[in-house]
Amino acid sequence: MMLSNCHEARYAKVNRTMKDGSKEEFECPVAIEFYNKIMGVLDLADQMANVYELDRKSCKWWKKVFFRLSMSAVVISWNVYSELKHRKTPLLDFILPLAEALLAF
Repeated sequence: MMLSNCHEARYAKVNRTMKDGSKEEFECPVAIEFYNKIMGVLDLADQMANVYELDRKSCKWWKKVFFRLSMSAVVISWNVYSELKHRKTPLLDFILPLAEALLAF
């Protein structure tokens, strides 16, 4: 099941390769088709968010959710920053000044 607020509830035609190597055309929801196109990017962002995971022992579930969402936001910001500057800045070099600025505030 997938919910989407940016795709219509309609179907698109997609090609699938069968076990024998032949291709068949199937109907697939537009939201699923879009997810399949960007799946690699999402998996990479998830992997990068786990590199410097802030998995602290905590009794409060919402703190874990907060830190996980914060790290995802940092990774997305790092991706946008790297694309705008046309150079690949290491993630740690992006996180450290950000953390220092937040702590100084």
